[in-house]
Amino acid sequence: MRILDRSPGSQLSLRTVAKEAGVAAPSLYRQFDDASAMLREVERECWRQLGLEMSAAAEQVQEEPPLSRLQEQLGAYVRYAMQRPSRYQLLFATQLSSDTDVDGPVRPAYRPVVETIESHARSGGKLPTADTASSAILTISLAHGRIALAHLAPARPGNSAPLVEGFIRETLGRLFAD
Repeated sequence: MRILDRSPGSQLSLRTVAKEAGVAAPSLYRQFDDASAMLREVERECWRQLGLEMSAAAEQVQEEPPLSRLQEQLGAYVRYAMQRPSRYQLLFATQLSSDTDVDGPVRPAYRPVVETIESHARSGGKLPTADTASSAILTISLAHGRIALAHLAPARPGNSAPLVEGFIRETLGRLFAD
């Protein structure tokens, strides 16, 4: 993770990890068959971290309406992506092996969003699409797209982490408002 925090994911290799850990590169083969296996494990860990941060944010407003929890979850999503761009970009830079569905590695970030949207719908809240799964995909796509634009031009006005987060919160409020 330290390597990702200071350089792009494309520079992550068994050799650079071994150097960072202070071990010989061949010793990593006891842990990983190859660089792809290591990248998959790093990617899974990043998804797990992201999911934990989203869940922790939602827990802080557990007694609030589901829309507030959703805004907190996506606020944490934006903060993770903006504070750790290489980790975030790695999540979308590699193709997951056979676990490409939402029950695979992306589950820690995706499932809590679905559950919050389901709670919103059960409490009589409006959905922006026909069902909760589509609403979750729309929600994550909205955040991902806005983050991607900010990562492309970080110095452009409006692309700071707080402004991107504010945009997401406001837009979710509009999409899910009754």
